[in-house]
Amino acid sequence: MSVKRTFALFAAFIVMAVTVTTESIGIVAAGASSDTTVYVTKTGDCYHSKDCNSLRKSCVSITLQEAIDDGYKPCKRCYPVALDTVPLTSEAEEEIEALKTYKGNTKEFNAYTYYINNVDLQIEIGPDGDALLEHFIEQGLEQERIAKEEKRR
Repeated sequence: MSVKRTFALFAAFIVMAVTVTTESIGIVAAGASSDTTVYVTKTGDCYHSKDCNSLRKSCVSITLQEAIDDGYKPCKRCYPVALDTVPLTSEAEEEIEALKTYKGNTKEFNAYTYYINNVDLQIEIGPDGDALLEHFIEQGLEQERIAKEEKRR
């Protein structure tokens, strides 16, 4: 593996680790405002950062807020920006923490993992285990969303 590729993978890992950190604020904190420009394709259902390989055939610029409002989800290749977040109240932190022991958790679905890994659901649904499970059954499975904790080697 070339040094350039190794560095790119390392940088991508660092960006992912920073954006997925949830201890202090509870949701993704990649940090962008609603008027930040993101990019969509004419036929896709994800929004992208400017240099994403998925934009080769078409590229339409819109605001991040428009992308979220129109139902676009963040690209899993380029991990584009997310909306700025504000610190959560202790009550909200408790609700999110309670997802770890949600009664509907199974081997295939963990409400906490599903919530943390899906920024659009954090905004649309919030830390509601029943609603997250319903979304997973109705849409998440088909969309191959992350819903369970991956075993680390």
